[in-house]
Amino acid sequence: MKKYFVLSVLSMFLLSCSVTGPSLSESESSKFALKGDQVFYEEEKVAIIGPMEYEYSNGKFQLEISVVQNSFFYDEMTVKIAKFLSLRYPKAKIEVKVPRDDQLDKF
Repeated sequence: MKKYFVLSVLSMFLLSCSVTGPSLSESESSKFALKGDQVFYEEEKVAIIGPMEYEYSNGKFQLEISVVQNSFFYDEMTVKIAKFLSLRYPKAKIEVKVPRDDQLDKF
């Protein structure tokens, strides 16, 4: 009996770890705003929405939203932007681009 309990707890743990849907807390989501093609977080511009694409592949259509983040680094905000936009556009593929600064590549 104890073995089955341990197995069921382990399987629930594995399932919960493998299902990582886009989630932002409601309070975190409320810090975002869309104004035209600009994405704001706590009233600071963090990204701009580029052209949207409507792709057709393997018999299916997919909306793709490309966003350019203002920061030159992939960071926590990159993930937050993607999660926020996935809540606004749940069926779209979200792409957050980070601009490259050639000066950052120099040592």
